Amino acid sequence: MRIISKKSSCSSSYRRTVALFGGSFNPPHRGHVAMVQALLRCRDIDQVWILPVFRHSWVKDLLSFAKRFHMCRLAFSHLSTRVTVKRIEAQLGGVSFTIRTLCYLVKQYPATRFVLVVGADSYASRDKWKDFDKIVKLVDLIVFERGAKSKIPNVSSTVIRKRAKFDSKELPKEVADYLRRYDPY
Repeated sequence: MRIISKKSSCSSSYRRTVALFGGSFNPPHRGHVAMVQALLRCRDIDQVWILPVFRHSWVKDLLSFAKRFHMCRLAFSHLSTRVTVKRIEAQLGGVSFTIRTLCYLVKQYPATRFVLVVGADSYASRDKWKDFDKIVKLVDLIVFERGAKSKIPNVSSTVIRKRAKFDSKELPKEVADYLRRYDPY
């Protein structure tokens, strides 16, 4: 995990720090869970908000928001009372752009310091993000590597979906059970 900071976060007006972990979560897997567990070990992080996208800006074929939201609750809610799965991007509606979500949150919660959590693969694609230069002015980033260099498992939602093998090696047990029961893919 590395922190990329381009803004000053040394403001006494902040009462809490919230890590924002957004994504498709189609489905949420053990790599996602490991990232949240690592965030919970950071003494500077007061809360972790899981933000499933409503409609992906890169036109990905996703399960419904309701199903992905439910799987996120199955995957993350038991970790800690400090973790909350939020419907913010569904409330905003339309295509989910990180900058739009961040602007909304910063305005709604002025006493909260937000830190954006991303995987190294997403960070490597930052040139595709809408207004990335504005994002790093609003929030600091925590970037997680995964695989051999990291304690984060190298798991891929895309591979899980293509294989349609829903086991507890790659998925939280509750998510694997849900997918085996309903097989939405």
